[in-house]
Amino acid sequence: MRLLDYYLLRLHLWCLGAAVLALLLISVVVDLIEHIDTFIDYQATGGQILRYYLYHAPYWIGLTLPIAALLGTLFALTSLARANELTAMKAAGISLYRLLLPLFAFSLCFGGLAFFFTDMVVPAATFRYRQVWDELRGINRGDGSRRQVLLQDVEGQLIFARSYDAQRQQAGQVSWEQERGGRVVRRLDAGRLEWRGDHWVLVGGREYLLGESPARTRPFAEEHLPSLTLRPEDFAQQHKRTEEMDFGELRAYIARARANGEDATRQQVDLHLKIAFPFTCFVIVLLGAPLAAGARRGGLAGSFGKGILICFAFYSAVKAGQALGWNQLLSPGLAAWLPNLLFGGLGLGLLWRAPK
Repeated sequence: MRLLDYYLLRLHLWCLGAAVLALLLISVVVDLIEHIDTFIDYQATGGQILRYYLYHAPYWIGLTLPIAALLGTLFALTSLARANELTAMKAAGISLYRLLLPLFAFSLCFGGLAFFFTDMVVPAATFRYRQVWDELRGINRGDGSRRQVLLQDVEGQLIFARSYDAQRQQAGQVSWEQERGGRVVRRLDAGRLEWRGDHWVLVGGREYLLGESPARTRPFAEEHLPSLTLRPEDFAQQHKRTEEMDFGELRAYIARARANGEDATRQQVDLHLKIAFPFTCFVIVLLGAPLAAGARRGGLAGSFGKGILICFAFYSAVKAGQALGWNQLLSPGLAAWLPNLLFGGLGLGLLWRAPK
């Protein structure tokens, strides 16, 4: 059996590698057709285009890994079934469950590797890809100095600055507000905000006490803000999308947002998806293996059609679950894992009904 397991896994790995490469090439070609006008209009250099696709490739690979896992399984098992090799194995007294066991074990390990790939490689590469894309169009994302900075901090603190100089660690034209019970009770407007050692200091401005009746105001030369927990790197850090943050960064972002009283439902759904989506590789193989093992006609073209249909249905279910979670119709965890549960149950049913 060990020799047979190696034979099945070798065929599966070959088909899986071919599927990953084919899907990556298709993604590159489609993207090139879509953006070639932009490359020409902005006179992109060969180096910029190369870095653009080098950093974008991990995102495409992570997105299409479940499709590649399914196609690899369908192609491998369909080839064995059409050559009557699966029939010969069953005639030798080997059950279908035992035949598929190495594929299921590999797909489970593959899902774990996919999680580490999508968590450790994809976010950083995606962030760099967007930097290259902005650089190509003349937009600078990465020097730390920014305009129109709006940040929220703990205890209802909100700070806005028209500009931030990362080298001097200073912000200009600053407004700081503190809210209590949904209304602003105190506001400080200043010409400059400076970082002094371990806290921020507002220089040259006016204070407004809006929580009192009547409201009071006074000028000030300097006003220290020890309650502001934001640091210079928070002002300099470029805003990241959820796909540009790894699991730890997104979890910290959610914790901070909830401490500030923000609604982080969308980010919570995306956090659960960072775990659930890579393991679709196992679920989708569980669904596709019984179908491919019983194949008799249609060959690889029929398997490809089945794979496309299954993937279309599965990705539609993932997006639907994500939308339901974002709109708080389902809990974040259930919204992320529901497609896996539904298609996993369907796969178990097909496996149970498959000829043994």
